[in-house]
Amino acid sequence: MSYDLVAMMSVGFLILILIFGFVMDAYAVFLRVAGIEGLGEVLAMSNLVQYIARISNVLVIFVLSFAFETGRLHVPVAFIFFVASLVGIGAVFFLIKSQSFCRLVQLALFPVLYPSFRRVAMVQVWREIGGFQGCSLKLAAYSAITNVLIVIAMFVPFGIASYYPQMRMTSVYFGQMMNFFATLLVFAIQDPVSMRLIDAGNLKQAGTSLLYGRLFSYCLSALFFAIISIF
Repeated sequence: MSYDLVAMMSVGFLILILIFGFVMDAYAVFLRVAGIEGLGEVLAMSNLVQYIARISNVLVIFVLSFAFETGRLHVPVAFIFFVASLVGIGAVFFLIKSQSFCRLVQLALFPVLYPSFRRVAMVQVWREIGGFQGCSLKLAAYSAITNVLIVIAMFVPFGIASYYPQMRMTSVYFGQMMNFFATLLVFAIQDPVSMRLIDAGNLKQAGTSLLYGRLFSYCLSALFFAIISIF
């Protein structure tokens, strides 16, 4: 097997892991708006799934960083994120629309979730997603903004280091600051609105807003990385 083919397969694998993280993040939303008995335990499970999504993202960043700094990465990082965001749009949309795909994701997570959440690990959490109403539009905007900041924060260190290689440490912490700021927005602005909707029984609106917000964030990310790749 030639070196170029191995390199292409490695890049493809990293893109798949990024997409996996996007899908896990969306599945965590389904858990949050499940509206079933034992919701508190399901919410705890959603936190674990969201953490799995973050770990997969960090794994990709770690491998990309090593390849970037050792000169083994022959594909622009912006292009990798562009493809992942573009395919991520379709993957998350498919999760939203397909109960079977949601069930497949649930089965894939079962070995990880079952030891801690035996009672609810296989509870059906997929629900039909409706239209936007009132404050749910605001929540969708919050979801899109926070998530696109988290995605772009993963790329920022590579963008800065490409032009200012002597600022690599600073660029890493700048990306972490962006991630911290986005997470702060989630806890301070997005979560209070979503939890108020859930507490009021408006689970469908909350799910619609958060999931389509995620979908729009990947559209914005794809546009951002397309522009970066061109210029």
